[in-house]
Amino acid sequence: MSTVTRSGLAIVGCALAAAGVSSSAQESRDTAEQLEPLVSIMELMQQTITPATNQLWSAYQEPSTPAQWRAMEEAAITLLAASSLTATGGTGPMDNDWAREPAWQAFNQAMIAAGRAALDASRNHDIDALLAAGDLLLPPCEGCHQQFNPAVVNAQ
Repeated sequence: MSTVTRSGLAIVGCALAAAGVSSSAQESRDTAEQLEPLVSIMELMQQTITPATNQLWSAYQEPSTPAQWRAMEEAAITLLAASSLTATGGTGPMDNDWAREPAWQAFNQAMIAAGRAALDASRNHDIDALLAAGDLLLPPCEGCHQQFNPAVVNAQ
């Protein structure tokens, strides 16, 4: 099982738990309010989002086997699940403040939109759409890093 797959499964499980699968809307809200981030956004970025985005950006080498397309789909799912968590903050010193910022929310929504496009493209084995999804992903990543973690941009 690939690292992206293991990370994706863990993130999907956390996202489902965060969704508060319960018998009523009030119980769902109560459950969501009780959940607290378990890791920092930096850890989530380094261990989950970066491997997923790197996989998606590797699509310039067109996937040609079912396993390669499945890897793209897994990366998109991982990105979507992790993006839902970065929207809520994390355990880092600035994570929760960042997550409340309108710019953070906009960057995160753009990352989710790119992830959805990548998921659709990978499921349809559409290389042009997958490449376009990768292009959609770059601006929110770069913009967010420039605004909230310039050291990441300057280190490249």
